[in-house]
Amino acid sequence: MVQRELAVASVHADSAMSPRYRKTLVRLLADQARAELFAAHMYSKWVRKAPGPEEKMRVAELAKEETEHWYRTVKLLEELGIPADQVTQYAGNDWFIPVMNVLTGRLRWIDVLMMSFLIDQGAYFLVEDFAQSSYAPWCKVAHEILEEEVGHPEFGVRFLAAQVERLGRARVQRALNKWWRVGLNMFGPPSTRRTPLYLKLGLKYRSNEDRRQAFRAATEPVIEKLGLKVPRLWRSSYPFF
Repeated sequence: MVQRELAVASVHADSAMSPRYRKTLVRLLADQARAELFAAHMYSKWVRKAPGPEEKMRVAELAKEETEHWYRTVKLLEELGIPADQVTQYAGNDWFIPVMNVLTGRLRWIDVLMMSFLIDQGAYFLVEDFAQSSYAPWCKVAHEILEEEVGHPEFGVRFLAAQVERLGRARVQRALNKWWRVGLNMFGPPSTRRTPLYLKLGLKYRSNEDRRQAFRAATEPVIEKLGLKVPRLWRSSYPFF
């Protein structure tokens, strides 16, 4: 168990930061900004292509939320002296975004539906981590997001239930079978060489595997409640196939 050295919300933008802390903080914020902007662009494209008024409103709301989250993250980076047009230069090498860039060119509505459900569920646990960050401005933003999204997961579940009714359980199940493994893999490997550093600096309080397990514990009962089956896995550990 890695001992946390910095308390929740104990570091501020004008605090004296070690070079290691600042570099790690900037990287994590830049990674998050990149992920939020990617999701915003993906959902925006589907406002025009979504099949009905409820579906268009749903993806429009998701695009707006992701854009707002990206904006807040960029503003945190600007407080640290990183201009908005340079944010991507500070992000790490993440395989998930390039892979998703390839896959999104082949998406159908059913894919966007299932991706939005799984990503929305998974993102909640990452924001929970940020809400306990040692960096006070990030901690504050994460708390605001959690407060704004009270009931948000339930709304997503109700929307998916309506789509099951509209599209048929078999079609939605096939989409779940396709995207469930992607959803599990989006948390990354159980541990990386940086994980102990993130925990030590108080920038995260759970490992990737801890977040994945929390996601599964929360999402699998929802899947079953919707009358769907949790897809079987060929592997019981990361990466999932």
